[in-house]
Amino acid sequence: MVKNYFLKIFTGVALLGVLASCNTTSDPTESIPNPDEGAVPKKVLEKISMDNVSQEEYITTAGVLNQAVFKDDNSNANYTSTLTYNTNKKITKINFASQTPGSLSYEFNVTPDINGQIYNASCVATGSLAGTSYISDYAFTYDVAGKLTKILEKRKAGGISAYNVFVENVFVYAGDNIFKVTSSKGILNINGVPDMTTAVQTVYSFQNYDSQKSPFSTLPKVFFIMRGLMNPINFYRMSPNNPTSTYIQMPAPAPGVNTIQSYTYDQEYPVIEKNQKLTYSYKNL
Repeated sequence: MVKNYFLKIFTGVALLGVLASCNTTSDPTESIPNPDEGAVPKKVLEKISMDNVSQEEYITTAGVLNQAVFKDDNSNANYTSTLTYNTNKKITKINFASQTPGSLSYEFNVTPDINGQIYNASCVATGSLAGTSYISDYAFTYDVAGKLTKILEKRKAGGISAYNVFVENVFVYAGDNIFKVTSSKGILNINGVPDMTTAVQTVYSFQNYDSQKSPFSTLPKVFFIMRGLMNPINFYRMSPNNPTSTYIQMPAPAPGVNTIQSYTYDQEYPVIEKNQKLTYSYKNL
């Protein structure tokens, strides 16, 4: 695995000076014609590479995701994730294992309904350093259209036997795409209710979506919900299309940072992200 491409946006003063001044690009897309003019084959994302070096790999059997290998955008830890399904072919468990020193490993247990929608989940995060492990329970909220609008995490952190920390992720949509995620972390009061006066917020804005299919839409949405719980930058991967601008507002006094994404497509899917020099590889199903 190689260097984290999302955290590159936080380095380089010259790059920040260019990107922070704009939220769009005048030439976000470029298409390659479908060479056969026939029906677009169903695809599944297999690999994301940068300069011919693998960033993420997805191992599937007949389109079913079994494992994924990637480097976390936040911690730079290398992860191998393994998925477990029930008899209805719905995800019930995802393990994210890491051998990177100082990293956390995660075991998410998910309770899906018959349609695969999740309303509660739990996580055991195990750290190699004392006091970094925690246990979390999650409550999921949906609107009348079935869109996920909030995930509330209550966490037992630092070896405490009672819930003492909360993380709340609130979603705003533009159509079916996730436009904004407000991630708040703070302390629970003595009644186990989030005390928002203690909250520290980071806002992730995913802007100017194209009309093409996201490479991540070929993989289970539940998988990217769990990756979003590890690091909210990944929540946009639940969207059906591709953002061409990502803006992150860290807690004050840190400045907001914008990065531009510009794609080349083939048969409705991105094959290249030109600004970050990413290549997407697929398997036909």
